[in-house]
Amino acid sequence: MAVRILEESLVNKIAAGEVVERPASVVKELVENALDAGATELRVHLRAGGRNLVRVVDDGSGMDRTDALMCLERHATSKIRCDEDLFSVSTLGFRGEAVPSIASVSRFRILTRTRESDSATLVSVDGGKLLGVEAAGAAPGTDISVESLFFNVPARRKFLRTVETELSHCIEAITRECLMRPHVDLEVTHDDRLHLRCPRTDSLRQRAAELLGPHGEALVPITFTRGTLRVHGLVSPVGVHRQSAGNSSYLYVNGRFVRDQVLRRAISQAYAGLVPKDRYPVVVLDVQVPPADVDVNVHPAKTEVRFVSGFELQNAIAQGLRGQLQDHGIQRPVAIESRYRPPEVVREQLTLGGPPAPATVPAPPPATAPATLPAPDVTPPTPAPRPALAPVPVAAPPAAPPRPAPAGRALLPVARFADLRVVGQLARTYILCEGGGELVIIDQHAAAERITLHRLQRDPLAALGGSQRLLTPLVLEVGPARARVLGAHAEQLGASGLDVSALGGGTIAVHGVPVPLAKRDLPTLLVDLADDLLSGGPGHLAQGVLDHVLATLACHTSVRANEALDERSMRGLVEQLDLVDHAVCAHGRPVVIRLDVSELERRFHRT
Repeated sequence: MAVRILEESLVNKIAAGEVVERPASVVKELVENALDAGATELRVHLRAGGRNLVRVVDDGSGMDRTDALMCLERHATSKIRCDEDLFSVSTLGFRGEAVPSIASVSRFRILTRTRESDSATLVSVDGGKLLGVEAAGAAPGTDISVESLFFNVPARRKFLRTVETELSHCIEAITRECLMRPHVDLEVTHDDRLHLRCPRTDSLRQRAAELLGPHGEALVPITFTRGTLRVHGLVSPVGVHRQSAGNSSYLYVNGRFVRDQVLRRAISQAYAGLVPKDRYPVVVLDVQVPPADVDVNVHPAKTEVRFVSGFELQNAIAQGLRGQLQDHGIQRPVAIESRYRPPEVVREQLTLGGPPAPATVPAPPPATAPATLPAPDVTPPTPAPRPALAPVPVAAPPAAPPRPAPAGRALLPVARFADLRVVGQLARTYILCEGGGELVIIDQHAAAERITLHRLQRDPLAALGGSQRLLTPLVLEVGPARARVLGAHAEQLGASGLDVSALGGGTIAVHGVPVPLAKRDLPTLLVDLADDLLSGGPGHLAQGVLDHVLATLACHTSVRANEALDERSMRGLVEQLDLVDHAVCAHGRPVVIRLDVSELERRFHRT
């Protein structure tokens, strides 16, 4: 077949396939354009989940007649002028693809007016064909209507989901764009009924509460700076996490919502050991870096970016975020222990940890760790064998609406663990305490394990016997790329007790290993470690092994479950918790739960 140029209408439909996946894609692009135009009031009207109508009205700068027509041309934009501008993009939109792509697969209308103009311009397009241009009356700003999306591409329209599904995607797109912009007055209607209302505010936390619900209300503000990096936003305090990873993280780079593995790894690194396994913190972060240090032009939807120094950025964010979490101490929201909630309610509650989770690898100690803790005095005389006390069975209460803990509520009803009154021990496993008229239950093994791990993490190599020097260096062939990256990170690896040097080509020499790694498959470990570094990962595989050993050591050298403790031992253990800022043990299980008076009154049918 002969080679020929595609018709313009077909080219536009192909381009639309890259930009417009569903109604939510239209919402995203139009809202971004409104925000780039300086809008402070945003009205989004939807019908049938956006299938039949997406209308976005803003009070931004608007366009004159010439620009209103020009924006319908492919790759027409006011935000890029030369090659250099691609490396300093500061706006949300810049490719000039969105408007013509949307107009090519819908019945499209744009009504726009600048503040300097006496009249507005109305442009009508049907499936990419210009129907008319005329003067009209309108307030300054832009009003864009997109009707009958994919009416001329039935193969695409049939893949749209139910109204409820498409609506949820549209709302999520609006949430992503407006979450970090509380100064924008937002209103969303669906089928002519008010669906969402967010007045402008100076409080990012209030906007998060409006858009994310109870989880957003529980978040705490953080801000930190590292050189040219500035990070601000809201994060889950220790003890607040979700069961699902979906929509748990809202990550932004210079105000642009992104899905980025560097940022996700940084969050995982910061929260390692602070949330149980298979639970996810809620994080809203805006990462501000010099525009020249990030490439935003790597994906048509502009949701993926590439950093110049991804590995260094990841570590800086992880360390800064970890420090901010520690600064918040034990001031964190906690809800009723999950087994006292019906399953359908637990999924939406802010829980301390829920049922015991499988083992998880704790994070390495932060650079600013507190002084080494003395081992708790918890070595009571060996008790005479006796049957363990069975926990008292408790019937599940009637279903009740979820009651998330108030934002900022402390883990304890008193200021410190030392202020609790030790009541006694239950089943030789749980320490029962009272404070502020509430019952606080501490898992004695989880508490002792966390205290011991904290002490071990202060100097892990010393705790594990240091680094073992090899009499004869182990020479390994790992390939040129792996050898270079391992040599470049020799100092970092040395901090973990792994002494490696590059010999040239693809060969490395191993001079020393941490004692716990002496009997492991070192060639496989080093290859995996190098691959992790090459992919921009944290390169902490060796450290992860050490952390796992530390967690195991802490577990086996701590007070166990089913071990009787006298009052002095229980008191010493409880007071030691004031020096440890973690809500879960080394293996991710909760250390403490709290039952308030209202919960007890409900269970005794006093309310």
